[in-house]
Amino acid sequence: MSVSAFVDVLTARLPTLAAPLRGPVSAADLQLLQAAVEVPLPPEIQDLYATVDGQDGILPGALLGLTWLPARRAAQEHATWMDLAQDDPALVSEPAGAIQAVTFHHHWVPLAVDGSGNGLAVDLAPGPMGMAGQVITYGPDETTRRVVSPSVTALFHWAATAVAQRDVQVSGDEVTYRGHVSFLDALREMTLPLR
Repeated sequence: MSVSAFVDVLTARLPTLAAPLRGPVSAADLQLLQAAVEVPLPPEIQDLYATVDGQDGILPGALLGLTWLPARRAAQEHATWMDLAQDDPALVSEPAGAIQAVTFHHHWVPLAVDGSGNGLAVDLAPGPMGMAGQVITYGPDETTRRVVSPSVTALFHWAATAVAQRDVQVSGDEVTYRGHVSFLDALREMTLPLR
C-alpha cells in the first residue's frame, strides 16, 4: 500500500487530517533536503515527497497526530538537530544495535514531529543490526530509540490500515490513536516494527 493509498483512506475517513496535505514537492525543496542529509535520498523517500510534501500548518497532525513535515521544514528540523547532535552511550535502541547511539545523525531524514522536540525519522545510517530506510523515533523524550517500521512504505501501509479500522480519532486539533494523545507514547505499548 502506498502513500497515495494512505492519503485516500485519510481523505475518506478523516478529511480534516487530509485537508492540510500539500501536493508534490518542488525540485528545489527536495534538493535542499538531500543536501542537508548529505547522501542521495532513496527512491522510496523521493516517491513519498513526489506524492505529498507533508502538510501545511502544525495542527492537527496529519500523520497519526504528528505533524508531517514538508521537505523544506524537514531540512530545517535536520539543521536544528545537527546543532545538538552528539554521541550518547546512554541511548538504547529497540531492537538492540539497530539504531546508532547518537542524539541525531546527519543521515537521518526527519519525517514527522510532535511539537515537543520528538519525532519520527528515516534512518539512512542504521546501527549494525538495523536496515537503511527504517523509520525510527528520536527526541529528548525518546531515550529508548525504537525501530517503528522497516520502511516508509511499511509505515504508511500500517497507518492506512489504522485509519481504515477507525483506530485514529480527531476532536478539534487533538488526534488520538486508540485513546493515546501521543502516537509516540502509544508506540511504547505496541509490538514493533509496524508492517
